[in-house]
Amino acid sequence: MTNFLEKWSSRKSDKPKTGTRSAVDAFRVRVAEQKACLAEFEADAAGFNKWRSTWFQRVPGGFGVTIGRDAIDAGQGLNYVVVETIAQVAEFLDDLLQHADSDVSFQTALEENRARRAELLNSAKAKTKAPATKAAARKPATAKATEAKPASDRTEADKPKRGRKARV
Repeated sequence: MTNFLEKWSSRKSDKPKTGTRSAVDAFRVRVAEQKACLAEFEADAAGFNKWRSTWFQRVPGGFGVTIGRDAIDAGQGLNYVVVETIAQVAEFLDDLLQHADSDVSFQTALEENRARRAELLNSAKAKTKAPATKAAARKPATAKATEAKPASDRTEADKPKRGRKARV
């Protein structure tokens, strides 16, 4: 165990915090994931089963490609195209990546989209936490004093037993 600690203690560091990557960097990573999915589709189109994770889908006449699952566009409302071949899907992703690197308005749209999604996530978290805090904020239940019933003169053996009703 000591050897393990000696070996790895010099490399110890803090975990990276979520959200430290810029929206453009995160978008680059997502485009890289899409390219990996596209390469996997090219290798085995019949066995490809990650359609829910892709920005491209088969449509009549080729492939429909969207800019993520978010409500962002690449300018002038462009957020979905239909292309004929896989090579055009790859070309669109490359152009999209270049657009994300050089277009300031697109970078701003990515940042705004990230802020909108973070706000939605935080409000959803607040809604799920709200019932727990409301329950904790309530007054504790108070025990009500009840009058003791007078003890009956019967013993346990004298009381009638509950049972099934007789069939008629």
